[in-house]
Amino acid sequence: MSTRRELPGSVTNAVRSLTALVMVSGVAVLLTWLQSDEVIRSWAKGNPSAQELLASGGMASLRDAAIVPKFVPLAVVSFVVFVALAVVLAAFFRDGHGWSRLVLTAGCLFGVFVAGLGLSHGLPTAFVLVSALFLVLCLALVFFLWRKDTSDHLRLH
Repeated sequence: MSTRRELPGSVTNAVRSLTALVMVSGVAVLLTWLQSDEVIRSWAKGNPSAQELLASGGMASLRDAAIVPKFVPLAVVSFVVFVALAVVLAAFFRDGHGWSRLVLTAGCLFGVFVAGLGLSHGLPTAFVLVSALFLVLCLALVFFLWRKDTSDHLRLH
């Protein structure tokens, strides 16, 4: 009979923070799909060619233009990759592999950068809120990753 070892609270909270990041990312993908026209309009603000298309042919013309990135497929693929990475890293982290903490920290630094872009590029309000929440969750994850009891857990393995 195997005994399940008790994980420190900081490890459990780190995994919960990572799970929350995955969920918030899923909300971002859903918003990208539901508000695709708003996303395209936000993108078009900084693109003179897109502004011309919007002025001459409206949103339908802009939506079908080759110059417009395919935001929804890009968001879905990014989300699938993020989920796979999060699941694998969480498993290694829970099992006490110290390198996973470093990779998760690096991922959080990238997440803070991406969230900062979401906060500073004039996106619709829902995306600003999601970006702010993502930023807070990245910081919380880093906090839990580098707690003393997390370090002790990782040293045991």
